[in-house]
Amino acid sequence: AAMEVLRVGWAETQALSRAFLDVLLFKDPGPAHRVPHVKSGEDVVAFAVFTAVLFALNWGVRLLLVEPSARYILQPATQFRSANPETLSAEMKAHIEKKRNAKVQKFAQTAMEQIFYGIFTVFGAIVVSQQEWAWPSVNWWHGTLDMLPHPVTGELYRRHFFVTEGFTAFYIIYGARYLQGMVSVFLEHKRKDFIEMQVHHLTTVSLVVLSYLVSYNRVGVIIMLLLDPADVFLHCAKMFKYIGEERCPGQSNNWYQFCADRLFEMFALVFFLMRLVCYPYVCWSAQVESLSHVPVKSVSDWSCIVLLYVLLLLQVYWFYLILKVAYKMIVYGHADDVRSDDEADEPVRSSKKVSKPKGD
Repeated sequence: AAMEVLRVGWAETQALSRAFLDVLLFKDPGPAHRVPHVKSGEDVVAFAVFTAVLFALNWGVRLLLVEPSARYILQPATQFRSANPETLSAEMKAHIEKKRNAKVQKFAQTAMEQIFYGIFTVFGAIVVSQQEWAWPSVNWWHGTLDMLPHPVTGELYRRHFFVTEGFTAFYIIYGARYLQGMVSVFLEHKRKDFIEMQVHHLTTVSLVVLSYLVSYNRVGVIIMLLLDPADVFLHCAKMFKYIGEERCPGQSNNWYQFCADRLFEMFALVFFLMRLVCYPYVCWSAQVESLSHVPVKSVSDWSCIVLLYVLLLLQVYWFYLILKVAYKMIVYGHADDVRSDDEADEPVRSSKKVSKPKGD
């Protein structure tokens, strides 16, 4: 029985992959006859396969392409290189190499985050743009309680359970992306907001799974579209910041830092609009606007709403950190990311003037 579930699940994973590719190529998405296949195990297998594939892509691209490129990109400019590195002690060389390796890994980590956020921003925009119910928001709830028979089995389902294969693929892939992110965090340098990021990932995966199971998929895919764009600018800003720190050490006013500051400003603006204006509107719609179509909410409805507000609290907390960075920009003239730098960076910064060799 287990082998049969794996065989059927693998076949369904291939079918979902083809359907998702058709969505990205703007081909006919086909009929909206797909309902969750959780009890049969097909969606569980697909979720596990997509998680493994994304995990392998994340670390494969990172180790084979991004980290080697980062080592080249993060080399100090010629005028900043040590004139006579042979005079450095073995201990100092080890310290410099350890610090450089840490910066390479941080750069690679943020580069992969930027790639994932960028790709899924495009994916989300394509998927949402193909949904006739995308706007106005009252359409997210229209017909929620309507029961329709499945065209093949005749079994009754809520109207919103019926979606296309491509829509289902995007939903499962999005959840798989965050599940692999939860695992990957344990393999990377611990960041200041490690706990908050794990809560965010766990809440997101839980919300994706629950909304998929209780037909909250319309509001779910809208949220997916809203949460990704801002981080594209954040991770671009961090990459420019890292490049500036390594190529122009000791020179806080350089072209790379200038670009990082402008990108951070774009990040703060998009974050505010998407996550503190549009996203709270989604929370309001789920709790209040939906009452016109769902006058009595079930336990599963309230569970989704609670998770929505947990995510909102995280957005408010992160915007508080963004304001701290903005304050530093005003006082010191450039941005310094306080949201997710490594905890291990703090003692290095405090001792930089003592241990930093000339020309590094």
